[in-house]
Amino acid sequence: MMVEKFAGFGFCKAHAATYADISYRMAYLKTHHTAEFLAAMCSAGAGFYHVSAYVEEAKRWGVAVRLPSVNHSRMEYTAEDGEDRKRALRVGLMQVRGLRVETITAILRARGEVNEFRSLEDFLRRVPVERDEIESLIKCGAFDEVCDMTRPELLWQWNLLQADKGAHTRASVAMGVGQAFLPVVFSTEEKNRQTRMSVPQYTIEQKLKYEREILEVCVSGHPLDFLPRNGEAWSDELPGLRGKRVTLCGWVVTYRHVGTKNYRNMMFVTLEDQRGVYEVVLFPDAYDRYGSLVFETRTMRVTGRVEQDGQIKGEKLEALKK
Repeated sequence: MMVEKFAGFGFCKAHAATYADISYRMAYLKTHHTAEFLAAMCSAGAGFYHVSAYVEEAKRWGVAVRLPSVNHSRMEYTAEDGEDRKRALRVGLMQVRGLRVETITAILRARGEVNEFRSLEDFLRRVPVERDEIESLIKCGAFDEVCDMTRPELLWQWNLLQADKGAHTRASVAMGVGQAFLPVVFSTEEKNRQTRMSVPQYTIEQKLKYEREILEVCVSGHPLDFLPRNGEAWSDELPGLRGKRVTLCGWVVTYRHVGTKNYRNMMFVTLEDQRGVYEVVLFPDAYDRYGSLVFETRTMRVTGRVEQDGQIKGEKLEALKK
């Protein structure tokens, strides 16, 4: 009876109507314009989770996710045509760590004024970029669609061009001429072919490593793809395992501290695997033993009992290593 009376005034009806309308609109967009909806979410930094969680959700929904590209990405995330007439999600240049807004603006301006970039040399002619920025762009795959060179080959070419540029600069100083009289810094295409070093492409593990470091999202796979499994359950199996003790592998998405009435700490930890997201509750005793592990690693093995609401009452956490 008390709850029924409270419902009459405890939540503003105008707010309830507004939230219902927003929820309906978002559900419609999520269903019928999935890639556009996710692009807007990732670009705005909206939602409860880190952007990486929405990228993984896109994969689970069947939306192809594409790496940032100096030829195709904009500042923000965008939706573009994919295979089989499906829309794909393109990671924006804003996601590249250390890439200045001025550099992104210069890339977009150069691309719009002339055309797409044809090579690394063409890019360097048209865009002023710092060393750490160009290395990050190469390592995260932003030049993969520019030419047929592997990322290590592009890094080799970049260092070769820098050495060539340094030699020309030293020569100009010795001759007493200014920058305007320097010879052409960049090699010709023929010289490029002659000096090209054949280096294998990064392995999937190396690609994921650089994507995690530079983009903070994994496009080429999932962080757990190359970590060991030993018969652990999957997150999408939890509804059928209520009341049972389970072990899962997980990648920490977010966590939240809560204080108890006895002034002890507990924690809600949200994790994901390749199939979905799940939540683990660490009550005070479990938190005292394992809570610090959440700050030390993002990959872990979780053991606990599945509650009726689908949460896992955490009993043990272990760092998951190769």
